[in-house]
Amino acid sequence: MKIKSLLLLAAIFYSIGVFAQTGELKRGVASYEKFNQVKQIGTPALGIKDLESAKTSLEKASANDKTSNLSQTWTYLALVYSDYALLDTTSTAADYKQKAIDALTKAKAAEGSAEQEQNFAAASRNLAQVELESGVKAFEVQDYASAYQAFDKGLQHMPGDTLFSYYAGLAAINAKDYPNAIDKYKLLLGHDDFSNLSQIYLDLSRLYMMSKDTVSAIKYAEEGVVKFPDNQQLATQNIELNLQAGNGEKLISSIADQIEKNPTDARLQYYYGIALSSNKDEEAAKAAYLKAVELDPAFADAYINLGVMLLDQGINVFREASKLPANQQKEYNESAKRGNELIEEAFPYLEKATEVAPTHSIAWQNLKTYYQIKENAEKVAEIEEKIKTL
Repeated sequence: MKIKSLLLLAAIFYSIGVFAQTGELKRGVASYEKFNQVKQIGTPALGIKDLESAKTSLEKASANDKTSNLSQTWTYLALVYSDYALLDTTSTAADYKQKAIDALTKAKAAEGSAEQEQNFAAASRNLAQVELESGVKAFEVQDYASAYQAFDKGLQHMPGDTLFSYYAGLAAINAKDYPNAIDKYKLLLGHDDFSNLSQIYLDLSRLYMMSKDTVSAIKYAEEGVVKFPDNQQLATQNIELNLQAGNGEKLISSIADQIEKNPTDARLQYYYGIALSSNKDEEAAKAAYLKAVELDPAFADAYINLGVMLLDQGINVFREASKLPANQQKEYNESAKRGNELIEEAFPYLEKATEVAPTHSIAWQNLKTYYQIKENAEKVAEIEEKIKTL
C-alpha cells in the first residue's frame, strides 16, 4: 500500500476517534435540548427520558479526556443536575443541587466559558428556583430561619433579584433576625420599579426602631416621606419618631400639611398639639388638642396632654408667684388667682381621661396630682387604691 493511502486511512481512523470522543457531548446536548423544549411548554415530566439520556451522555463526556476540559460539558451537566433537583421530590434532590453547583463552578473555569453565558444564567435560574421552592415550604410551616437561608441562597444564584431580596427580608423579620432583615430590605431601595417600595421604607424604619437605632429609623422614615409624599403611614411614622426624639418644632409645618390632606384625623391633631407645645405655642396646642377630642371624644391621650399642659401652666404660675417679695402681695394674689384658674381648667380634661380610659394608669396619676395640689387627701387615697388595682 502506498504511503499516501496509509496516511489517508490513518486520518479517517483519527476522525472516527475524535467523533467518538465528542459524540457523547453532542448526544447529551441534543437530548437536553429535547427535554428543554418539553419543559418550556410546562410539562417537564414528559421529557424525563431525554433528561436521563442527557445525563448518561454528559457524565461520560465529563470523564473523557477530550471533553472533560470543555465548558459546554460542565454547563450542560449543571443544567441537567439542576433540573433533576427541581423534579426530584426525594432526599437525593439535595445531592443533585450540589452536583449542579459544582458543575457550574467548573464550567465557568473551563475552556469556552464565554460562549456559555446564557446557559450559566439558565442553570442559575434553576438553582434559584430550587431554593425558592424550599424557602416557601419552610415559610409555610413557620420555619422562618430555614426559609431565610433558602431565600438567601437563591439570592446568591440571582444577585440583586427583588423577589428573593423581599422574601429573604420577610423571612428574617419573622425569625426576629432584624440585622439580616435590614440588609435584605436595603437591597430593594435602588429599585424604583419595586411595587411595594413605600412599605420597604416604612418597615426599614420600624426595624431600626426595634434594633434601638432611632437615628436610622428617622432617616428612612424621612427618606420615605420625600419619595412618597402621599403615603400617610410613612408621614405618621416620621411624625411619631421625630416627636419621640424631641424634634417636634421642626415638624409643625409637616403636620399642618398632613392635616390639610386628612382634616378628620384626630391623631394628626394630637401630634400637632405636641409639636406646638414643644415650640411653646401653648394656645395653639390647646386648640389642636381640643380639635382632637372633638374628632374623637374617646381620645384619652389628647385629654391627658391637654389637662397636663394646663396643670403645668398653673403650677408654673404659682412657682413664679412664690418668688415675689412680700411687698408685692397684690401681684401675688393676681398670679395665684390665674394659677388656680388654669388648674381648675385642667380638671375636666384630667377627669375625662379616666372616664374614657379607666385602666390608663397615667390618666389616674395626673388626676391624683390635681387632688394633691388641692390638698384633698381623701381623693388622693382613693385614687392610690385605684392605681394599685390596674
